[in-house]
Amino acid sequence: MSVRENVVKILKDLVLPELQGVRGQLGRVELRLDSVDKRLDDFGSRFQAIDQHLVDQSRRIDEQNRRVDELRADLTARIDALRADLSARIDELRADLTAGIDALRAGLTARIDELRADLTSRIDKVETDLTARIDQLNARVDQLTAQVASLAHEVGTLRQDRELVNDLARRVTRLEEKVAA
Repeated sequence: MSVRENVVKILKDLVLPELQGVRGQLGRVELRLDSVDKRLDDFGSRFQAIDQHLVDQSRRIDEQNRRVDELRADLTARIDALRADLSARIDELRADLTAGIDALRAGLTARIDELRADLTSRIDKVETDLTARIDQLNARVDQLTAQVASLAHEVGTLRQDRELVNDLARRVTRLEEKVAA
């Protein structure tokens, strides 16, 4: 056997079993690689489905945002129109109420002035009537005072006359007693 054959035999003995082992492991690696490829393909399809779902969700969100913007614009326009309408109606009502209040104030002022004039006239008339009655009562009091003074004078005169008559009666009684005695 030649050296060459020995080397080939040693290589066959050493390398061939290793090569067989590596081939077996390579087969298993290929199987695992196929399995990993399948899983990667599954993940890829799942990611594509998720991407598609996200795109659909993004479209839906964009559509909802567009609807919200349209609704906001519509509601803003309606609110502005309502605000303008209510402001106009409030201004009109304020003007009507102000005019009504001014008319009522003028009417009440006129009525108050008329009532004041009427009451002043009536108070003046009552004051005049009371003054006349007081003057009449004062005249009657003066007249009664004069009559009382006259009666007091007469009473005074009558008292003097009575004292005089009593004095005369006592004198007459004394004289009668002297004459009788």
